Amino acid sequence: MANAKERGRLGDILMRELCEYITALTEAGHDWEAVWAWAVWPPDSRLRWLHGRFLLARECAAMIGHRFTDEEITQFGREQLAYLAQYPAGLPSLTDE
Repeated sequence: MANAKERGRLGDILMRELCEYITALTEAGHDWEAVWAWAVWPPDSRLRWLHGRFLLARECAAMIGHRFTDEEITQFGREQLAYLAQYPAGLPSLTDE
C-alpha cells in the first residue's frame, strides 16, 4: 500500500495534469466545466493527449486510494483558474526582484 507521501505526489501529478488540460480547453475556447470529463477529441489532437494524461493520472491516484469525484475535480479547477487570474503577468516566484 502506498504511503501518504506517495499519495500526495500522485495527487499533485493529477492536479497538475488537470490544470494543463483546463488551460488548453480554455485557450481553445471550450467551456471546460462542460467538457473536461466526457469530451472525445480527434486522434491527433493535443486536447486528446492532455485528456489522456489526466485520465491516466486519475487512474493511478485512484489505484492507491486517492480518489476524487468529478465535482471535487471541477471545484479544484475553478479555484486554480481564480488563483491564476490574480496574476495576469504570470505567477510570482521566490527569485523575482
